[in-house]
Amino acid sequence: MEAKTKLTILLISPKGDIFSRSGDFETYARGSREMQTVFHFFSGLGLGLTTIAALTPPEHTVRIIDENQEPIDYDVPCDIVGITGMTQQAYRAYEIAEAFKRQNRYVVMGGIHATCAPEDAQQHVDTLFIGEAENTWPQFIEDFLGGKPAPLYDQKEFPAIDMSKIPIPRFDLVAKYDYPVVWIQSTRGCPHDCEFCAASKIYGRKYKRKQVDQVIAEIEEVKKHWKFAQIGFADDNMFSNKSYSRQLIDRFQNMNFSWYAQSDIAIAENTQLLRDLHACGCRMLHIGFESVIKKNLRNLDSQHWKEKMSDRYPQYIERIQKHGIGIYGTFILGLEEDTRNTVDRTVEFVQSNRLMGAQITILTPFPGSRLRTRLERENRIVHSEWIWYTGWNPVIRHKNFTTAEFQQDLLRFYKSIYDPEKVKLRSAYFREIFKQLV
Repeated sequence: MEAKTKLTILLISPKGDIFSRSGDFETYARGSREMQTVFHFFSGLGLGLTTIAALTPPEHTVRIIDENQEPIDYDVPCDIVGITGMTQQAYRAYEIAEAFKRQNRYVVMGGIHATCAPEDAQQHVDTLFIGEAENTWPQFIEDFLGGKPAPLYDQKEFPAIDMSKIPIPRFDLVAKYDYPVVWIQSTRGCPHDCEFCAASKIYGRKYKRKQVDQVIAEIEEVKKHWKFAQIGFADDNMFSNKSYSRQLIDRFQNMNFSWYAQSDIAIAENTQLLRDLHACGCRMLHIGFESVIKKNLRNLDSQHWKEKMSDRYPQYIERIQKHGIGIYGTFILGLEEDTRNTVDRTVEFVQSNRLMGAQITILTPFPGSRLRTRLERENRIVHSEWIWYTGWNPVIRHKNFTTAEFQQDLLRFYKSIYDPEKVKLRSAYFREIFKQLV
């Protein structure tokens, strides 16, 4: 490998399917004005590539392509092609990798799928990254320049990530895209370790966080490039550290931006925080309720936390939303106790509690999750064709559902929740709340 001092690096986020591959679902979703709110919350680009770009020494040239926004030019001159992606993007990522390798480009890959299914991904690339890349990427660049890049870089072999040293992501490299939501991150990790979630495979259960000044600087950087975009916090559970949350919210008060985040339901226990969240521009919280059937919650997490909290759901939902913060509730179809009646019960829960929005996905055994290990043992995984692993397609065997019934109930849920009349009723509820707040 010829030694170089200045590199040209192309970073790519592959095109992916977000929703169900069912023709009936796609026809409905694309024609529903109300479903556009769901599309809105799934838009934008994750932080992986912009962070990698920021970790690259400034003498090198970096370009980012979001294939959902523009096509890839395979003839563009570059020394390194870096690809990241979720499981449902894996096949497309492999296609892109092979196309560039045929042109003698050096191809690397990282991200959640590469971390959780390394044997699957490594055969398509020259170098694979496992876990967070803040330590491994700079080492790779140094090795590449020295002519000796390793085939594998695993964060476990490096010191723990210090988030206070992470540079501001290179938002300028994707400012060409008109994203309605731009993602940033203040913390990593989640203590609940739910069976279906693979996030702890990368981040672990212990929290680590950026300095408050770092987060403020990132928000200001986003505002420079997108005048009207909302900011979404990619933290798995943003408000678990009360002291840190308080520092963030205090600094947000005079920044004049609209944002939303993910949280568990326990945030309802701090009414002063709820008041301050609304005052500083938080307009929605994504909260994982997972199921309206209590038995389903029993074994989702090792501490049975969600089961213990479930009796408080109605009271806590009302308290949060009365403070002008809408809840976008997320649910899972296909847990052990689910039947064909589960969708009806979930729709009733959403309507009776007047959630601002809701999402239901089909239980999916993603690589790296404890769920996948269990369902493999029980011989209940239908296949591992990653293109179907969106969370909106059935890939498991269930005692109470056929594949067709899963698809029918998924569509039935969204048609009911986003029925224009039901949306009007929930919207009227929030109009009254905001009148009272004003």
